[in-house]
Amino acid sequence: MPSYFFHTRDGEKLEIDEEGTDLPDDQSARNAAKELLTALNREKLPNGDHMSLSVTVKNAEGAEIYIASLRLDGLPPSTRAGKS
Repeated sequence: MPSYFFHTRDGEKLEIDEEGTDLPDDQSARNAAKELLTALNREKLPNGDHMSLSVTVKNAEGAEIYIASLRLDGLPPSTRAGKS
C-alpha cells in the first residue's frame, strides 16, 4: 500500500508528518485529508476573528497530491447610515 504524508498548518505553525500513513490510493488520501482538516477545525478555537488551517498531502516520492484549507475571517456587522 502507498504511504502518504499529511503536513498541517495552523496559521504560521507548520507540523511535518514524518511517519506517514498507508492508504490504498490517492482518493483515500484526499478523503483522509478532508477528515483531518475537519477534526483540526473542531479542536482549534480561533485566536480572535481570524484562523487559517491547511493540510498538504504528499506521496512517498514527495509530490504534493492534494491541499485542503479552511479560513475564518470574522467581521463585525457593518454599521451603515440608516441601517439598524
